[in-house]
Amino acid sequence: MYGQEKDKYVIADPAIGVRYLDRQEVIKGWQGGMMLLLEPDPKGFISQLDEDPVHPVDNLLKRLWEYREIFGKLFPLNLAVGIFSLSTPLLLKFLTDSVLTKSDTQKLTWVAIGVILITVVNAICSFLQSNLVASFAEELQKGLKLEFGLQILNLPITYHEARRSGTAIRRLSDIQRINLLVSQLVIDLPIKAFIGLVALGFIVFYSWQLAAIGGIMTLSTIAFQPIVRQTTYRSITMAGENAGLLAESFNGALATKTTAASPQLWLEIQHRLQREFKLNYRTAQIRIINNTFSQLMAGIGTVIMLWYGSVLVFGNQLSIGQLIAIYGLQQSFLLLITTLVQFFTDFTQVKAITRLLAELFEYEPENQGDDLKDPIEISPQDDIDCQNISFYYPGRVKLIEDLSVTIPGGKVVGLIGKSGCGKSTLAKILTGLYSVQAGEINIGNHSLGDFSLICLRKQVVLVSQDAFFFHRSIIDNFRLSSPDITLEQVISACQIAQAHEFVSQFPEQYETILGAVAANISGGQKQRLAIARAIVNDPAVLILDESTANLDPVTETEVLNSLLTKRQGKTTILISHRPKVINCADWIIFLESGKVKFSNTIKKFVLNLEMPLIFYPLKQDIKALSILLYEILFVIKIVLKSRKLPHYPKITGH
Repeated sequence: MYGQEKDKYVIADPAIGVRYLDRQEVIKGWQGGMMLLLEPDPKGFISQLDEDPVHPVDNLLKRLWEYREIFGKLFPLNLAVGIFSLSTPLLLKFLTDSVLTKSDTQKLTWVAIGVILITVVNAICSFLQSNLVASFAEELQKGLKLEFGLQILNLPITYHEARRSGTAIRRLSDIQRINLLVSQLVIDLPIKAFIGLVALGFIVFYSWQLAAIGGIMTLSTIAFQPIVRQTTYRSITMAGENAGLLAESFNGALATKTTAASPQLWLEIQHRLQREFKLNYRTAQIRIINNTFSQLMAGIGTVIMLWYGSVLVFGNQLSIGQLIAIYGLQQSFLLLITTLVQFFTDFTQVKAITRLLAELFEYEPENQGDDLKDPIEISPQDDIDCQNISFYYPGRVKLIEDLSVTIPGGKVVGLIGKSGCGKSTLAKILTGLYSVQAGEINIGNHSLGDFSLICLRKQVVLVSQDAFFFHRSIIDNFRLSSPDITLEQVISACQIAQAHEFVSQFPEQYETILGAVAANISGGQKQRLAIARAIVNDPAVLILDESTANLDPVTETEVLNSLLTKRQGKTTILISHRPKVINCADWIIFLESGKVKFSNTIKKFVLNLEMPLIFYPLKQDIKALSILLYEILFVIKIVLKSRKLPHYPKITGH
């Protein structure tokens, strides 16, 4: 909140910009949190400005500059079409003053032939212009969509985790809208501006009084533009939020149905869509009022202009031909005004959309600078050394704080701890999905920052609990990350992960199309395929984050035994709460509240009675056995002590 002007509160809305709201609107939009009112410090504010602030319109203009070659071809065509449009009222003046008044049939014939030629040439120019406009529109849309797709692939995982998927998809539809709007603004506006300004020049030349009347009527058509701008911003923003909710409802269908949340969600969808419809209707009403008012002013202006022009004709200050020409030119000028009014409305949409697109396009991609990094090969025996690393989500307490640990290379390492202690976060840090705020990580002799992300993730592979597959065949899912692998390699990996047996039972085997989010296979089957996909290239480091949680105990044991036998001598990190999985480890790292509490061999972990029992049930038996042995030894000691005979002096007889 910046302050108050009369009965309006000045609010800074991140989605819309500066808004002026009354008391009821502020109360309605306030979610119940505290408002901290601050007086901005101009010096401090200026010192904190971004060195490279985002200017959506400037970025759009830079993008349009790439198509300057097309604009160079369009300019002469637009100029020709504009000149031909202006020729009609001037020909009417000539026809009225020089032909009809003198009944000159020969001139009339030449005028008719000239008009036909102008019409033919105008049609040819319009055809060429339309083709160039279509080419420009498609090139612009293709460029934006390609950049959108590339940016989506290179955005850091934190961007995806903080936003709804539907909101990002909404930006794709916005590209189509901005394509149409920009095509109209860039192509249509210049030609009409040229025609209108030249027409205004002729009107001023013939009668400055009539030009003044037209100018006064023009100024009255821009009164509603500030309201149109604000409502357009709000409408586009709310539409994006609702698209996100609908996408969540679709993706979370299972949770919605199993928790019986459909009625409540339906009420929320109704409420949100009702608000969107009301806002859209209000925006449409304002535009209708704006257009109607503009047409009304244009009509009144035309009547006044014709009336005053007729008065000038009566006074011999203007000829009939000039009045007709002024009327025709005035229509061209009014067309410019109507276009300008529409321009302000469309430009408002363009600014709103480009602002939302800029938030995505200007977000720093995670692979920035990777092109300058050389490929680095990780040895399977390389240790992973974490020194004083800290990580936290923005606005939250530190999840990992000053953590130092060495993950030994070539071993099976169990990473354990209570939920929320930072196990999965550490795994994502090691694969470059998260960046630490402090500290350093080295793999062998190389810092983690020395690796390009593609190079790192091909050698340090993370398999999460929620396996995802694209809507394509099994083998094509494998080839997304490894285009050159053979079917034999895929089969070998699936055999290790115990997935080949059930894949072979499908009619099309490895050509079987996995449904949307692989819904046509079970959770355990997805996890086995995910493990197979991860090991198909035999990475130096493999991280399994609860990747066997959906398997039954027998299958889980078979998968782990087969996998770890194959990966002997390579680093495998197991993140799990399951004793059977932990028992496979050579080395245990125990995390507690983002810090390392234990890091040593599994034998020492088992014998360390200070470690929690829940992560290794065998420790309960060992502890109980230790207590029992202690009690037995204590009893034996007491018994031996009680049986010890006293020492008597030797008695001799006489």
